[in-house]
Order: sequence, then structure tokens, then C-alpha cells
Amino acid sequence: MNHDLDPEKAIIGLAMTSKALDEIDLDPRDFADIRHEALWALLIELHTQGSPTDPLTVLKSLPRIPEDHRRGVDGVYLTDLRTAAPIAPLAHHYASMVANAATLRRLDAAGRRIIQLADAGGDAQEISETAVTEVAACIRATSEITMVADTIDTTIDGLKEPSTAIPTPWADLNRLIKGWRPGALYVVAARPGVGKSIIGLQAAFDLAKHGNVAFMSLEMPRREVEIRLIAQVAEVHLARLNGANSDDDSLERLSQRDWENITRHRAVLTERPLSIDDRSYVTVSEIRSYARTLARKGPLSALIVDYLQLISAPRGDRRPRHELVADISRSLKILAKELGCPVIALSQLNRQSEARADKKPTIADIRESGAVEQDADVILLLHMDEESVTDLDMLVAKNRQGAQGLVELQREGHFARATQRPWSAGGRAA
Repeated sequence: MNHDLDPEKAIIGLAMTSKALDEIDLDPRDFADIRHEALWALLIELHTQGSPTDPLTVLKSLPRIPEDHRRGVDGVYLTDLRTAAPIAPLAHHYASMVANAATLRRLDAAGRRIIQLADAGGDAQEISETAVTEVAACIRATSEITMVADTIDTTIDGLKEPSTAIPTPWADLNRLIKGWRPGALYVVAARPGVGKSIIGLQAAFDLAKHGNVAFMSLEMPRREVEIRLIAQVAEVHLARLNGANSDDDSLERLSQRDWENITRHRAVLTERPLSIDDRSYVTVSEIRSYARTLARKGPLSALIVDYLQLISAPRGDRRPRHELVADISRSLKILAKELGCPVIALSQLNRQSEARADKKPTIADIRESGAVEQDADVILLLHMDEESVTDLDMLVAKNRQGAQGLVELQREGHFARATQRPWSAGGRAA
């Protein structure tokens, strides 16, 4: 074995002389030399297309690579790589060397970033969470090969167990989506003022019957969220709660009966483990840290974010907003799997639906909708008819595990909640 052979050159040479691309799994970013990174990406592209990967074909395909990434790469360079390539059985050996070197580089970079964060000061817990995430991201996970025969019995036995999904507060919605499932991403989208925060908070308080709930309120301050909770649970009119300690004599005050209702329901408000974070500027990393911290206090039953488009980009990230939202959406989906609980992300709709005759929203109306549509397991669109101040339609526009359909709710804005809509003989609200 030639111990002086550059592992990156060796594996590229092997890819042009053997079936190494069928046998090894390397990412182009595993290569330290930018030329080799570009060449490996090109080889994968050619192989995927069913084209040869010999030096002549690679040479003809070089224009696909940006010019500054292929300086010095010509016919002679490619021929030298092929000529110097080791024997095919050594492909895994050289691939592991490239992968190992890549991991060491990533660990070095992560270590430098962690040192910078520590030197800058701040919350030690948050820095620790970031450090764990940074280091974990350095290791490329490789799954063991598992056949269906190895796991199907466990899956069949699991069908006998009770569902792990937690019912929603709305029976008609449960019939469609079967409850909030651990590891799934739910998106609740609406125009401003329609009721997405009402739905999100009502779901959060209900989910808190089953475990800790993290409610990220990026739009409303904590006091406003808690006022809405009191209105919802104690059935005290929101207007009287908002005017409770105001100097404006024109506002309606809390009655003796209101105070009795608040006192009577205080226990349930304090017993349920609902945690509210009302920071206006948080990144996905900070949301992850907050949720993990809460999870250490007890099982986490849900994470709710109000709302998705308000999540901040990491410092210095100046990418277009649609790219950032795509990353945020994907990160929330991954976070749902990591935490093992449902993540419910509220989302704004753009104004496109207002220009249509029926004004009913579609998935395409979600701001930066492409990534959100792809990542969400369930998408719920809220709509209110202009002719009614109480009828709230919830359209199940996407449902990976079941049917789509319409859930008809009644918006009780004065109690900050939505209930099943009463039915008349004609099928509309009474």
C-alpha cells in the first residue's frame, strides 16, 4: 500500500477506474481541497445520470464546475489521478480516511466557535446547548442496514398498544388528523386577526394536561398571553380583563362574579405545566435550548411557536428571507423528532387570498410556502367569512396520515377560544 498517496486523490482516482461510487458514501463537503470537492460532486452527478466517470467524460463535463473551483484541473491532472489510483478493494480504506479527516476539521471549527461564544460571555446553559448541537453536527450519522423482516414484528405488536397521539380540543379535527402526534410538525396558518393565536394557545393549554408545554410567544408579551388564558379558562370577558387596572373610566370593570370565577379557576391555571417564553428575537437554536431545558424538568408534550415568520436568523446570516424560512421550517421538523413531541408552528398567510372571489386560503398563500408545505405533516388553514364574526373554518389542507377536510368551529373571541360550531338542521350554525 502506498502510504504517501493523498486519500482524496486516491478515492477520486478510484471513482474513475472502478465502481467505488456504488460502494462508498462520501459527501462533497468531506473533501478539504475545493477542487476535489467539486470533482466529487461532478462524479456523483454523472454516476446518477448513468454516464461514464472515466477521465475523458469528466474532462468534457468540467465546464459544469465554477471556474474558480477547477483551476489546475485538466486532462493531465485527471489522468494522473487515475494512474495513481490504488486497487479497488482499498476504496473503503481511503474513504474512511477522507471522512475521518473531514470530521476532525469540523470538530476543530466547532471548537473555535464554542471558544468564541464562551469568550463573549452570556448564558452558560445556552452556550452548552449550542456546543452539544455543534459537536453533534460534526459527526456524519451512518445508519445500520435494517431489513423489514428485522422490525415488522415490533411494528405489528405496536398496533395493539394505545395511540401516542394526544387528542386536540376539537372532536371533528380529531376524526381527521387523529390528534397531535409526537415527532410531527403542524402548521396553523391564517391572516392577522382570524384566530391562529387563539387556536395555538388553546391547544397549548389543553396539551399541558399531558406534560410540559413550551409556548414561544414571539408576538405577544407574557401578560397578554396569560390574560387570554384567564379569559379562556375562567370564562371572563376579555374586554373586562383588559380594562381591569386601567384609568379609563369608560372601560368595563371586572364584576364580583368575574373575580369569583378567576379565583375558582386559579388552581387549574397554575397546575398545568405551561411555560411561556415571550422574547421577541429568538433563533431556532434558542428555541431548541429552551425546549430542552423544559424537557429536563419533565416529559415534554408539545412545543408551540407563535409565529414561524418571526423567528430570527442567526447573527450575521444575511441570506434572503425565503431561504431562512426554509431552514427554519426544516429545523422545526427535525426538532419535533429530536424532542419526541408535536411541534405546532403558527404562520402568517399573505394577501393573495383576499384577491380571490371566495377569499378562502390555500397552502400557496402561506408566506414562503414552499419549504413549509414540504416539511409540515399537517397544515391547518383558518378562514372567517366576512358575513359572520363567529364562524371559523379550519381547513385540513395537508394531512400525511389521513384525510383532508373541513372542521367548522365557532370563534368566541371574548373568551379567546374556539369551540365546535353548533349545528342546525341545515348543517350550519344555529
